[in-house]
Amino acid sequence: MKKFVTMVLVLMLLVSCFSVANAAEAKRKVFFTNAFMTAPFCSPLNAAAHEVAEANNIELTIVDGQADASVQLDQVRTAINQGYDGIIYFPADAEGSISVVNALNESGIAYTIIDSKVDASVAHTIPVFAGPDNIYMGEVAGQSAVDLLGGSGKVVCLMGAAGTDPATNRQTGFENIVSQYPDIEILAKQNVDGWDPARAMTIMQDYIVRFGDDIDFLFTHDDGLFQGAQQAIAAAGMTGKLKIVSTGANNVGVAGIKSGELYGSVLHSAKEEGQLGVEAIIKVMDGEIKNGDQVWMKCNSPLVTLENVEEWEGHGW
Repeated sequence: MKKFVTMVLVLMLLVSCFSVANAAEAKRKVFFTNAFMTAPFCSPLNAAAHEVAEANNIELTIVDGQADASVQLDQVRTAINQGYDGIIYFPADAEGSISVVNALNESGIAYTIIDSKVDASVAHTIPVFAGPDNIYMGEVAGQSAVDLLGGSGKVVCLMGAAGTDPATNRQTGFENIVSQYPDIEILAKQNVDGWDPARAMTIMQDYIVRFGDDIDFLFTHDDGLFQGAQQAIAAAGMTGKLKIVSTGANNVGVAGIKSGELYGSVLHSAKEEGQLGVEAIIKVMDGEIKNGDQVWMKCNSPLVTLENVEEWEGHGW
């Protein structure tokens, strides 16, 4: 009888240990709504996020926000109802983020914002933002414009999608710098819907028709926009006739820098952002960061040129 009791106790202990081990190994579930899944930037971002999640025993589900705040709100509400441990939110636009952030705060679920900042009316409630300082990125580009133009010249700008934090603040930063130089004139600036290179090409064609050789400098809000613009510039026989600075320093930007078509590009690393996004949600789930802390986990943003391209190549996407 004693042997039987002993065997039962041993079995119970083994079962208990097995259960504890399983509990320790149980993956936490994180939901990620990505605003622009079709944008080239998002593929390496998603891959980096998956890699860091897997290394930290996290089951990561990524969905396409379809560049639509109402779609993202529905996605977030579904994730809340499904009991995810954490939510990563890449906002499609600032105004539409208000309802999403309110829903996240009311849910009590750990969350983080990445890439694009939320509306100022709810920004004070968030735990953490992982992404670039877009104003700073614009200022870096603006200073390069001043340096390349010698403080005097005419500029055109191709801005990102209207209403997005990168488009708004990269332009703000750029103008913060160039506005200090009265001999630098911005001839035209226009948002490019969907950050679409084809649309950027069309707008650049219009700039060339309107301003021609008067254009001394082009600022593009990402390297995809530069790629579209460069097609229009090449078709007009203007390659090399104007200085160009972009943002992103991705493979397209690096190729443009090496070919001499692009002077420089301010780094925005998709890989780094994906990594920081998962690291941020882990800190919130672990209680290290709480709602209202407004922690900013910043991406690196150096100006990549021919002088340092070897150092930064591969850091973009």
